[in-house]
Amino acid sequence: MVDVEISGILEERLRRLVDLGIYSSLSEAVRDAVRRLLDQMDLRNLALKLYTLSEASFQYIVEFADSSFDDMAEYFITKGYMPLIGLEGPDDVQLLTPGKKYILDPLTIYIVFKSNLYKHLAKLAQRGYVFLVPDSAKNWSEVLISRRMLHLLESRNLVEFFNSEVVNLGLNLAKAQLTKHEQYAIAYARDTHGATLITEDFRTRGYARSMGVNAVSSLSIIYTLRDSISVGELRELIYYLKSIPVIIPIELIKSIWGIDIV
Repeated sequence: MVDVEISGILEERLRRLVDLGIYSSLSEAVRDAVRRLLDQMDLRNLALKLYTLSEASFQYIVEFADSSFDDMAEYFITKGYMPLIGLEGPDDVQLLTPGKKYILDPLTIYIVFKSNLYKHLAKLAQRGYVFLVPDSAKNWSEVLISRRMLHLLESRNLVEFFNSEVVNLGLNLAKAQLTKHEQYAIAYARDTHGATLITEDFRTRGYARSMGVNAVSSLSIIYTLRDSISVGELRELIYYLKSIPVIIPIELIKSIWGIDIV
């Protein structure tokens, strides 16, 4: 809730609009005025500025701009910026352990779906690995895409949903420049012993780690299955991921896997 003080002729005019039945209340009139103001602004440009001047996650920026992951990534690249998603260092790839809980945020679900990584995630799910998603993700901004992705993952028993409403975010987390979905994912992982957050967002991982949460890249899924995935399959998957675009330094892959995929 934000309190707005309006007086004088502005208040008078707004009240007359309500009297004329154009708006049901002063609050509705103010909300409509704010929406009209934002419609006149270049939200993608403002989002890019916010991204470069703050520690906001890429997911938060996409939501702020009322855009999509694809459109915002393309906009960033045309402006000479690369969204900070993918691998940042060797600690981002870890061996996953069956029986433990792994929390996925919306960006990771999107990348898992678009890169066909979900086929490998399915192999781990069949072996007893537990992948969880905040149920708030069912209503996130990319509605049509998310419904298809989440329906596929849920119908094949690849992921489970946890109740976002019962998650205690905590003061510091609530003030972070993260989407609610990211906040729920981090808080749930924080409060669930041994849980790990899987996210491709550099800044989301960094914030999770500052909260004491283990956070890794979705390439940990492939790393866990490395004995059953050929070099050709790994090369193809990395090609798909880099086209999203996901940052994957080839030298880092070589040091982690011990192979040259170029």
